[in-house]
Amino acid sequence: MYFQDDFTKTLGTEGELLEYLDRVENGAAWQKMESGKIRVFPITEKNCSGLEQEGMEGILEDTQRHTGLLVSLEGRMFPLGSTAVRTLENRAKVSGRALSLLTPEKLAWVLNECMEVTGATALVRIAEGKVRAAHSWQYKILPMPQVFRRAMDAVHRDYEKVRFGGGYADHTRVTAIWEIGDEELVGTYRKVIEDYEGSCPSLMAEIRVTTSDTADSGANIFYNLLIGPTRKKIAMGMAVKLEHEGDGTVEKFSQNMDTAFSRYKESARQLDVLMHVRLRFPLSVMDGMLKKIRIPSELKEETMKLFLNTNGAEECSAYEVYCGICECLYLAHNKGMNGYAMAALEEEVSRCLTMRYSGMDFPGELERKEKVGQLCAA
Repeated sequence: MYFQDDFTKTLGTEGELLEYLDRVENGAAWQKMESGKIRVFPITEKNCSGLEQEGMEGILEDTQRHTGLLVSLEGRMFPLGSTAVRTLENRAKVSGRALSLLTPEKLAWVLNECMEVTGATALVRIAEGKVRAAHSWQYKILPMPQVFRRAMDAVHRDYEKVRFGGGYADHTRVTAIWEIGDEELVGTYRKVIEDYEGSCPSLMAEIRVTTSDTADSGANIFYNLLIGPTRKKIAMGMAVKLEHEGDGTVEKFSQNMDTAFSRYKESARQLDVLMHVRLRFPLSVMDGMLKKIRIPSELKEETMKLFLNTNGAEECSAYEVYCGICECLYLAHNKGMNGYAMAALEEEVSRCLTMRYSGMDFPGELERKEKVGQLCAA
C-alpha cells in the first residue's frame, strides 16, 4: 500500500501510470456527510482500539509521525493523512500559521468546535487507508484515471511523433508528460526562432498534465518548448486550468486538451513580441522579474549569475531575458528538484512570459556593480 504521507512514485511508462491510477482509484471511496458530524481525535491507545485488527499495520505509525490525528466518519475511525489537514481547516472555516503549531490534541479540539457550528456538507476522500481530503459539497470529482486516459488518447490521436516523458505521483497530485515532435505543432516556433537567430536547432513540444483529488490542483494542462540537443526548456505561458467546481467535468478537460495547437500558436506570438522589445538594463529587468515570482532565493541567485556570465549587462531583447529566466528550470532539474516542485516552478516562470518588461528597464544596483567591475578590470 502507498499509505505513507511522504510517499512518492516515479512512473516511467504510460502503462505504469494507468496501473498506478487504477490501483489507487479502485481502493478509494468518496463519502458525503455533514461537516458537524466529522470528529477529529488525537492518536491514543484508546482511540486506536480495533484499528490494528482491520489490516492497518504500519498506517498508524506513519500517521503518528505526521498528523497524529484520527477522524471519525459516522462512527468509523480512519487515520488522517497530511493532505487532509488544510481541507478540514477549510470546512471548519479557520486558518493561520498558529494552527500548525498546535498539539494534535488542541488542533482536534479547535476543528471539532468549529466544524460543529459551520453547518456545511463535506465530501470526504478516503484512499490507501486514510482520509486524504474533506472538500466542500460543491467539489466536482474528476476521476484521475479518466483524466489521464483522455489526455493520452488526445495526444496519440492528434500527433504522430509522441513520446511519454515520464510521470510523478504523491498524495497531493499526479503529473504526466508527453513530448511531441510533429512539425505542425513546433513549426510556428521554428519560424519565429529562425527569423530572430537566423537558424533553429531541433525542437520538441512538451505537454504536461497535472491533477489532484486533494484540492492541490485542478485538472491542468501546461506547455513547454524543448530546444536543441540539451533540451533547454522554455515555459510557454500559463496553464489551462480546470477547477474542481462549476462546469468542471472530464468532458470539459477533453475540450481543453483539444486547444493544444492554438495555445502553442498563441505563445509563439508572445515570444515574437518579446523578441522585438529591446532592453537597455537587462540585469535590472531580470532581477525585477524574479522578484515577482516565487522562486527559491538560492536558485534565483544562480540564475542571475548564469545570465551575467553569458550575457553580462549588455543591451539585449526581452526574449533573451526570458530565456535566461527559464534557465532556472535547467538548474533546478540538475539539483534533483522533484516532480511536484518542478511543476510549480514551471508555472511560476511562465508568468514572466506576459509581464511588461519595459516597465522595469531602468538602471539599478546590479548595473552599477557591473559598471564598477568593468572599470576596475580596465
